[in-house]
Amino acid sequence: MDTQKNTQALCFFEQEFVKKHNAFCSLKNCDRQGDFWAVPSNLDYDVYVFDTITSTLDKAHELSKEREMHAFTTFVCQKQLCGRGQLRRKWESLQDNLYTAIVLPDAYPFNTEAAAPAFGAITANALEKLGFAVELKWPNDVVQKTEYGYEKVGGILLEERNNSLVAGMGINVFSAPPNELLRENFLISAGKLKNFSMPDRQREFYNNFNNSLFGGVQKNAENSFQHADKIEEVDKIFINLGFCFALVKEINIWYKKNLISYNNMTWNTLCKKYLAFLGETVCIKDALVKDSFYSGDIAGDIASDIASDIVGQIVGLGEEGELLLSSENGLMYIVGGSITK
Repeated sequence: MDTQKNTQALCFFEQEFVKKHNAFCSLKNCDRQGDFWAVPSNLDYDVYVFDTITSTLDKAHELSKEREMHAFTTFVCQKQLCGRGQLRRKWESLQDNLYTAIVLPDAYPFNTEAAAPAFGAITANALEKLGFAVELKWPNDVVQKTEYGYEKVGGILLEERNNSLVAGMGINVFSAPPNELLRENFLISAGKLKNFSMPDRQREFYNNFNNSLFGGVQKNAENSFQHADKIEEVDKIFINLGFCFALVKEINIWYKKNLISYNNMTWNTLCKKYLAFLGETVCIKDALVKDSFYSGDIAGDIASDIASDIVGQIVGLGEEGELLLSSENGLMYIVGGSITK
């Protein structure tokens, strides 16, 4: 997977999606390619858009067997039936939220153990650039602060198949699952991305979608939005697509500007900036410890019982994305587990 390509970037719309949203069929510059309508775009990466699928991760892996996937190729769907999170836990995929998967470059730091926290930090930075204040709850949750603490607004999961590393991501933009749908013993409640519901913000993303495609898929997009009696009358998928385009663009920009070199402090410093609970004392449930970093008698004890609950203060991240925990037994390098109170 190369980081650059010379051909025109395309937005591929699945036939089922085109049938449901008939805005594409009259485009003169549409090109029928198998099961897709291909539309030239102003983006730096290809995009595949679907109506209802099992998950964007599944679709990315499936198509990677058939087609060449350049870096930052993006998959988006309107409805996801079988989303998953860490340890293959079910992700409640409520309709109209953003569900996307992004093919990552086969280059540093995505070819190292630090891929997950590095991508999480870059995503948090991209969301901040778009006006959303978020933090990263290690290892893969996107959270935002509330008056009561934190709430989870998104999740990231990296999977590698067919020599392709893909980052799956779900972000609650229009709705959030109630507590009864969350897994048992959840730490924080789910929430919606703050300020996303503002009409001006949604209009911005809607117009970004339209302007990203040559010719404009939605003709007179601004007028159609302004004359709608309610925001809900505009297809939310187009707002999500404009949001997704903007998000991946910011991720791409930061990566090309900062991670061409192999300086591991670049992503580490960024991750520390967005690391939730930094400096706080927490419990890591079912912690997996990189025991080779221990000294003294504790190394043998942890090696024999690596999955345990460990209490300590979060002080940062290691060079390979490990969570650094200052505990009564010294500095611990956590490579797995869940942060709890």
